[in-house]
Amino acid sequence: MLKIVIDEQNALYRHGLEMLLKQIFSAEMNVTVEIVTLNETNIATADIIFKNYDVGVSCICQPLLHTRRKNSLVIGLYEGSKNPRYAELPLCITDIAFVNRAEPVNKTKTTIMRGWEDCRAAQEQKKQWSCLDCRHRTLSPQQVKIAAHFYRGDTTEKIASDLQINPKTVGAHKRMIMTKFNLNTDFELLTFLNNLLKEKRTLELFNQSLEAN
Repeated sequence: MLKIVIDEQNALYRHGLEMLLKQIFSAEMNVTVEIVTLNETNIATADIIFKNYDVGVSCICQPLLHTRRKNSLVIGLYEGSKNPRYAELPLCITDIAFVNRAEPVNKTKTTIMRGWEDCRAAQEQKKQWSCLDCRHRTLSPQQVKIAAHFYRGDTTEKIASDLQINPKTVGAHKRMIMTKFNLNTDFELLTFLNNLLKEKRTLELFNQSLEAN
């Protein structure tokens, strides 16, 4: 049995993806497929993991993926013109394959099949990696504070007043955050921060920052 984990909020796209996966593996390869949602238990036993990658997310550490099986395949789902491979990926997902949600079905199918074939062929060649060697991108302590305020909807002036710094410094930190994670608009920034909040440690830091003011 092939266990597939899918992290996808768009119900229509998820349904289409499930149908495609059953066609590829059940109908064409005669393999029984079990499709489940993403959680820590499922990801540790999955053969294939479909993970949502909104803009900027491919740069940051993904603790859940640390528990995945050594020979599992990770496929990142994204939309828009920004291919997540623009950045140096964290070591735990350097073997990831990316699928744009707007791609034709045939192209998506090819990416999935090629990724699965490559994954199986490279089973004995997987390299060990350490988080200590990883160059994933993070927010500095000051950037966490400023990002938390932007997420709350505070203006530059309000943030500067609360943190007792110059408004230009706030603007400079905002630009550094957006450059670091390849964000171009305030909407992309808020989407990115919303994804960061899904990580328990980041949520704790955000809450601590907001409660301090």
